Amino acid sequence: NCDNANLDKTMDAAQKQIQAIEKIRDTKGLDFLPPKLYEIALLRLAEPDSSLKELGEQMDPPLGKSGVNHRLARIEEIARRL
Repeated sequence: NCDNANLDKTMDAAQKQIQAIEKIRDTKGLDFLPPKLYEIALLRLAEPDSSLKELGEQMDPPLGKSGVNHRLARIEEIARRL
């Protein structure tokens, strides 16, 4: 049950991140984002089912889970302000 709850929580968070990215894309365009946020936004859209750890491993250079989370949180904040 805990594994299912964690998976559901992860998927809910990813969906919120994707919605934030799509809002920015549809209002300002993704080019509006700073380069590091732009990069993680594109990766999240391409990998909607990936965990933060998996996303970070695909970055160049690799980024830790907390770094990925921080960047996605910044994207969500930008979307809220739009």
